[in-house]
Amino acid sequence: VAVLEAAKKINSPIMIQFSQGGAQFMAGKALDNGGQAASTLGSVAGAHFVRAIAPSYGIPVILHSDHCAKKLLPWFDGMLEADEAYFKA
Repeated sequence: VAVLEAAKKINSPIMIQFSQGGAQFMAGKALDNGGQAASTLGSVAGAHFVRAIAPSYGIPVILHSDHCAKKLLPWFDGMLEADEAYFKA
């Protein structure tokens, strides 16, 4: 939220990045991350939060996923599937 507040203060668009580890942290470290499930859940939850709150700040916000190694492709694929479902709804 601090970055949204700062961007509003200077009237600037911003980019918010979700990394695999940061997304897992957002979901909660107690969740099993087999198949990158917790990381995917955290990324999706973070995206929903930003999509819900950003319009109130009146600034453009771009969501960015971190670059990922091949071993993290299940996380990236999960985010793509969730994004497709979001925009189809």
